[in-house]
Amino acid sequence: MSHRNGLIALTVGIAFSISAWGHAVIDTATVTPGRQFVNVRITHGCGTAATQTVRIQMPAGVTRVYPFYIPGWTVKTKLRKLDQPFKGEDGVMVTETIDQIDWTGGPVPDGLFAEFRFKADVPAEPGRTLYFKTIQLCEKGEVRWIETPKPGEKDFSYEPGNPILKYKEPAPFTKIVVGPASTH
Repeated sequence: MSHRNGLIALTVGIAFSISAWGHAVIDTATVTPGRQFVNVRITHGCGTAATQTVRIQMPAGVTRVYPFYIPGWTVKTKLRKLDQPFKGEDGVMVTETIDQIDWTGGPVPDGLFAEFRFKADVPAEPGRTLYFKTIQLCEKGEVRWIETPKPGEKDFSYEPGNPILKYKEPAPFTKIVVGPASTH
């Protein structure tokens, strides 16, 4: 096999693997610390049933979460107390943050995808992978995108040899980096 054909095969293999890694995915492979936009993309229904609710759990350390409104959907949030309150830009102590966002509405028919977007402060912890456990409720059934690496496994990533391929319903994830964020 020529070098060029090998490179093409590797590129196609990586692209196929990335698309197979999950059907609830974050559209950026990496994020930088600070205020960021996060898009969780639900790429199919539950079997052939349309999606009616998407529930996203915030990982520890992600604070000051602001969900985006999707026309035709209702948004509900659940709060959690912060272990370490902090002063906001306005000088007021921030003692709690959104822990979970539920979007209900739609429906999003199988075969179409939807993005569930929010703005949040990402902690200054370069190298950490953030897992946004997501539950997708449909007209019939649900998919629980909540699987994360088992103890002793390396974090999920978009690299060959990644343990995510072992999981049926992996949690959407992104990695905190210093420097520009990247998409996949």
